[in-house]
Amino acid sequence: MGIGNALAFDAEGLTALNTVGLLADVTKSTVIHGFDFTAALEHALKQSHTLGKHSNIIHLTPHSITQYLWAHKDYQPWGRKLAVQCPQCGILNPWISIYLPAEQAYSFECRNEGCGKIKGRMVKERHSFMVPRPDNSAMFQLGKDCGWLKSAVEKAKYTI
Repeated sequence: MGIGNALAFDAEGLTALNTVGLLADVTKSTVIHGFDFTAALEHALKQSHTLGKHSNIIHLTPHSITQYLWAHKDYQPWGRKLAVQCPQCGILNPWISIYLPAEQAYSFECRNEGCGKIKGRMVKERHSFMVPRPDNSAMFQLGKDCGWLKSAVEKAKYTI
């Protein structure tokens, strides 16, 4: 009789207070109502609006590892945290974003008009980058701008 399902949280300094609601909902759905663990977890995540701002979740089973990443179009597109300042010019909260539906990606550019300029002369383009949607991922919307991104993880990534 082994463990069939385990959850891990990847945030440093995570407090149990942030996880209690999710764990209680999953336990109630699986133990009392008899639902499948994955279905119960995904249903509970759809109701969990604040946990993702604190931690991502890793669901481990004997056969697979699934990662649930909190995603917000302006702060953590496709689960990738954005830098607080532009690495090129150093201004805080620098990003202007555009969603590119054909590529399923977000394009970000520094909002500072002086980015890339030295003494008024343009020496580089404004800092910009793209964040593509991870392959084989599914999104559970929580609202217009945020949700949970589900993706399978290669077991080798977490082996020691």
